[in-house]
Amino acid sequence: MVSGFDIWGHDAGLRRHWKNRALAFIVDAIISFVPVSIVLYLLEITDILEVGIIVSTIFYLASSIPESLTGSTPGKHIFHLRVHGIDDGAIAGRVYIRNLSRLFWFVLPPLDFTLGMATRGDPRQRMLDRVAGTKVVHREEKEKHAFHMEALAKKDEATEEDDEKPEPTISEDVCQECGGKLILLADEKLQCEKCGLIQ
Repeated sequence: MVSGFDIWGHDAGLRRHWKNRALAFIVDAIISFVPVSIVLYLLEITDILEVGIIVSTIFYLASSIPESLTGSTPGKHIFHLRVHGIDDGAIAGRVYIRNLSRLFWFVLPPLDFTLGMATRGDPRQRMLDRVAGTKVVHREEKEKHAFHMEALAKKDEATEEDDEKPEPTISEDVCQECGGKLILLADEKLQCEKCGLIQ
């Protein structure tokens, strides 16, 4: 099984994707934590547990509500990222699942990232992205993602007519690195089955 960690060193696109997501997370955290901390200080709320619960809840809601309405948080908007449903379905309810790690922002995001990278699947998804059926896509890839979703919808319609189960889409192209078969991912990127490189 090829994991995201196996391809991290030779896939600049994957590193750039996670760098942008980490920076977006930091921006969102600053936007949430600073004003809330000032208000709590002015209200003289100093109990660590109480402050932690309030700040974490605000961070979770400040991330989930904008994502459910627009697909982006302020941080994601700055770095041209957007949340999409893998099956192009509505994401409004899904973002509340994918953002659960923000309730425990001090420990869960690194664990969520590590589990997503260490297991089989798209290395650009955190584990909670997989559970929620979501994917973070760069704005430049949005058109490719939309095109792929339309192609999947047409394939599903044809499959329903034929009463056959859809099979994973595999490109006839071969990997530039190792010659393995390429699997088409949700945003028109290709991933090698053998070495895991995203092309």
